[in-house]
Amino acid sequence: MFKKILLVILFTTVVSSELEAQSPVSVPITDPVYGFLERMETLGYVHDLLDGVRPFSRKRVAAFLLDIKKHRAELTHIDRRRLDDYLLDYRYEIDPEKKYGQISEEQTTLYSPLAGWKRFTRDFRRFFQQIHPEEQNYVFLWEDGGNTFYFNFDMNLTYESRSDNLQRTGSWQDFLFRGQVSPRFGYQLNVSLQAVRGDDAYTLEHPILKGTWSQRPDKSGPRYADRTGGELVYHTKYIDLTFAQQEIQWGMGESGRLILSRNPEQYPYIGVTADWGWGKFIAIQGKLLSFPQDTLSDGTKIYPDKWLAAHRLEVSPWNWLTLGLNENFIYGQRYMDWAYLFPLNFYRSVEHKLRDRDNATISIDLELLPYQGAKVYGTVFLDEFKASKLGTNWYGNKHAFSAGFYQVDPFGIPNFSLRLEYTAIMPWVYTHRYTINRYTSDYRSLGHWAGPNSEIWYVHIRQDLHQRFYLGLKLRQWKHGANYPNENIGGDILLGHGVLLGDQTEPRETRTFLEGILTTQRKVQLYAVYEVFNGLFLRAHYNIYHTNTEGAINNYNELFLGFKFRY
Repeated sequence: MFKKILLVILFTTVVSSELEAQSPVSVPITDPVYGFLERMETLGYVHDLLDGVRPFSRKRVAAFLLDIKKHRAELTHIDRRRLDDYLLDYRYEIDPEKKYGQISEEQTTLYSPLAGWKRFTRDFRRFFQQIHPEEQNYVFLWEDGGNTFYFNFDMNLTYESRSDNLQRTGSWQDFLFRGQVSPRFGYQLNVSLQAVRGDDAYTLEHPILKGTWSQRPDKSGPRYADRTGGELVYHTKYIDLTFAQQEIQWGMGESGRLILSRNPEQYPYIGVTADWGWGKFIAIQGKLLSFPQDTLSDGTKIYPDKWLAAHRLEVSPWNWLTLGLNENFIYGQRYMDWAYLFPLNFYRSVEHKLRDRDNATISIDLELLPYQGAKVYGTVFLDEFKASKLGTNWYGNKHAFSAGFYQVDPFGIPNFSLRLEYTAIMPWVYTHRYTINRYTSDYRSLGHWAGPNSEIWYVHIRQDLHQRFYLGLKLRQWKHGANYPNENIGGDILLGHGVLLGDQTEPRETRTFLEGILTTQRKVQLYAVYEVFNGLFLRAHYNIYHTNTEGAINNYNELFLGFKFRY
């Protein structure tokens, strides 16, 4: 039945529309344009955003910006100015005939501030003028009909200091290349070089490293790491075909996503996407990093194959309702399975035919827009359950859920927003009886960062004072029940139910939410972000932590200063 529904939807709706093939490459999920689009959807100025899957393609973002432009007169002053900037940033996707502002008077398809002294000095002066509206900067730009090439450079510098006398600094450079070789084929490549300095344990926790590979050649020197990724996209009338290695997100939530999040290191995947406006279908096959299973005689570690098979149907039958249905399966110690490679299969049925040896998860998420300026959303994630055991404390009822409320411009306060979220993850969620099938990549959860047996309350208040300046307050309480030394109660994503600890003689048959060695961490964050000039950002955070682990209290404060320059 599931396959028949998908086939009917894909055939009857996709063939009825064709999007203009302009720049099918995606926008990184950290781009602030996503926050702007979510705000506009909540205010009712754009519909069918379908943002349960990120990233979006540039052509899709451009289409939404044009819809918002129709309501320009209804926007606040700050929103109008941001919209004008975004319309220029997506100028080529909107009108390929319109030239980049700095070459509008020249008959050329190329532009770079490094092409000559005159251009360099002109761009240098322009950079400090805070011109509005203005398109983003480029180190190099080439636009010739359906062929394009763009080169951008990011420089990031951070300084962090904790009240327990720990310090760290980070610096990384991102080299970003993207373009098209025809209106239907797009590409992008991102290369990042990182260095983190300071107390070693503190540097290892730096979010840029994501807990993955890094090295410190000199014990007193910096820790180095690197990262590369990108995508190839082929756009057709009916579907987009993607081969990529980049961060992705599935599901709802700002404080964390239960289905797929950016918590782990980015992984390569192939994907197929069909988008027909009010609905979208996406299927991916991802190659994950597993654990070392064996070691060769020379010390080389052997990592078995591990895969992610996932597909999602997201529909918006009415402007006020969006539903997402997901199947995410983890399997390994064999080659990519062709049964999962077929995107329209019902994976649960496939897994039965494959001898019930994989980690099967099913989830549903929804988004409601009850009135202008408000959004309610939530996710239910089912890792494992038995209908006959529902309502009991059987350990195998592994599920998680989250709920959130987002309000923009409440009480008539312009450019003000309030977000509330709650997440509960039951014991043993994301774990599996086979180690290879843990819901992880390189030991980090593919889903929510908090892991099993956790509860999160989250509040976020933000006030925009200018299109270049905003500040906010974040409050978060995280509770986590860790395993006892002598008993596995489902508090570790790396330990399945059958793993026994200490003098434990048999697995626990029941679960109790937040049982175990309970840690409660409360975090308060005050932050401010200021775009001094076009592409030059200053950020400041002040974090207050209070951690209580069964009566052992640890309090400390943290100061963060950040500098980002993009050209």
